[in-house]
Amino acid sequence: MNEFDLVNQARPDVPPYDPGTKAMARDRLVAAGRRRLAWRKPYTFAVAGALVLAVGAGAAVFLPAETTSARPGGPVVAQPKMALMSAEQVFDRAAGAAVEELEPRDDQYVVTESQTMYTSESIGEGTVERWLYRTKRKIWLRADGKEDPQGREGVLRIETIDPVAYPGWTIPEKAYAEKGTEVMPLVYCGAPGPWSKDYTTLKGLPTEPEAMKAWLYKSFPANGDKQVAPELTVWDGASELLRESYMPPRQRAALFKALGTLPGITVAEDAEDAAGRKGLGVGGVWNGRRSELIIDRESYALLGERSVVVEEKAGGAPVGSLLASTAQLKVSVSDTAPDAPVTEKESCSPQQGG
Repeated sequence: MNEFDLVNQARPDVPPYDPGTKAMARDRLVAAGRRRLAWRKPYTFAVAGALVLAVGAGAAVFLPAETTSARPGGPVVAQPKMALMSAEQVFDRAAGAAVEELEPRDDQYVVTESQTMYTSESIGEGTVERWLYRTKRKIWLRADGKEDPQGREGVLRIETIDPVAYPGWTIPEKAYAEKGTEVMPLVYCGAPGPWSKDYTTLKGLPTEPEAMKAWLYKSFPANGDKQVAPELTVWDGASELLRESYMPPRQRAALFKALGTLPGITVAEDAEDAAGRKGLGVGGVWNGRRSELIIDRESYALLGERSVVVEEKAGGAPVGSLLASTAQLKVSVSDTAPDAPVTEKESCSPQQGG
């Protein structure tokens, strides 16, 4: 059982987060974990139910956005215009996309480079502040998922860049104070699960679409909450496996084809990733927000993700508000990772696993 399971048991009535909110929480917990305690895989966590994470003395709390009035400020995009292609057609082409394939050795690192924008919220005594924080990230993850000679599974370098206003809000000073670069080890304490994204684990996933679909539904259940569509947790889990990782071609093809058969998934034209690249937005609407995987129009390679408000009350911001955006820029293989030693506080003890 992990921290998210405990929170979910306490608040089962709250719907899951969109990918942007979750990834933002993971980033903050990575930084907090480096200062205070050993951390499980910081970018491969399942978040279900309510998530309230206090980080540092400032007690920054990250929650689903509440309803705001349609005031100016913050990134706004046009309402997604549906394309004539079906999700199944797009994902079939994505399954056969010609991309540079990798074959890392067990002792090598899969290196992913990305750019992100996610929602951040800070709650103090009688105050609430929101902004969109942006990062440039580079992750070295050992291919076999095991510890390297420095006792890490990998390394994360995260550069926090200029924030952007949350729609209808002003940027607080503390958002600028977060700018800077940090390099930290990735330490895993606990048994592998469906969220593991090392190359060896991903290579062991099903290679047939129906088998992959069955695995997704089994691995990412909706926790018995009738208000949460099973497709949401499946979509969420599959998106996480694709995010900042390298999935082998056979498993990637099976995953895309399985996603193409999910009910409620449609295709939007002119989606844009965090790097400004245009593509097709394939996704669905949950909790007033449309969550999309962005697929290149010509190569059908995965570009990134985005989350756009389509229902103001449920989505917690004016219609068209862009609340999350990512771009996967490069994936490569390296023999080495940056020096980021594991300290005594970050190392795992038997009591810390689980």
